[in-house]
Amino acid sequence: MKFTKYILTHHVFSTAHLLENADSRKSSTQQLKMALASGTVERVRRGLYVSNAPVFESKVPDPYEVVVALDDDAVLSYHSALEALGVAHNVSFACHFRSNVVRSSFSYDGVAYLPHDDKKAVLTQKIRGRAFGSVLCTTREQTFFDCLKHPEWSGGIEEVVRSLSAFAYVDTVVLANLALADSASMAARVGWLLDAKSTAWKVPESVLRDLLEASQGVKSKFNKRSIAAGGWSSKWSMVLPDAEEEMMAWIS
Repeated sequence: MKFTKYILTHHVFSTAHLLENADSRKSSTQQLKMALASGTVERVRRGLYVSNAPVFESKVPDPYEVVVALDDDAVLSYHSALEALGVAHNVSFACHFRSNVVRSSFSYDGVAYLPHDDKKAVLTQKIRGRAFGSVLCTTREQTFFDCLKHPEWSGGIEEVVRSLSAFAYVDTVVLANLALADSASMAARVGWLLDAKSTAWKVPESVLRDLLEASQGVKSKFNKRSIAAGGWSSKWSMVLPDAEEEMMAWIS
């Protein structure tokens, strides 16, 4: 494909993808340098570019489009997964994704791109969009588990509770298995929120029982990074970041 046609059909692209599709690698490399000098193409980071061709004029790249151009096997995770799945309570200006290719973070057009090197054995699904085609995203259950395990990457603990409770449903058996395979603390965190949503999500008693048994004998923290104790769940033997009544008010 000729360079001029390529930048009319690819809004965000990598050097590797450009050269793979080039009629002439030498010519495309030279034309890329000229396009950068003229402003027809803008560098996002080394090896990644945005086309400013007329068809894309004044069009800001979708963050997912940037991620897919970097690594088409990347997995949207943490708060970015909450946003992709349509339950995030607040908008974030950070894009979190798992990748075995991208190692360093970077910023572009007001968005911080934050790669996480932990792709193995996560549950994923495809999200589709007009701008980016499709991108991998963690499933509801994996997202639920991830955000409770790492609220610092998910907008903070209140954002996590408000967002996760907005799911119309989750597969509670799959979710419980993720928690049970991890730790007593994760069993308590997941159990507390499933318990709070037990009626709406029709959580089986057996699931809550298994999580409760796994959490016994260990004093857990709902937010591992919280220093002060705001409340206490005697049922789940867990320190809460705020009074339990206040936390219940976060749940939709």
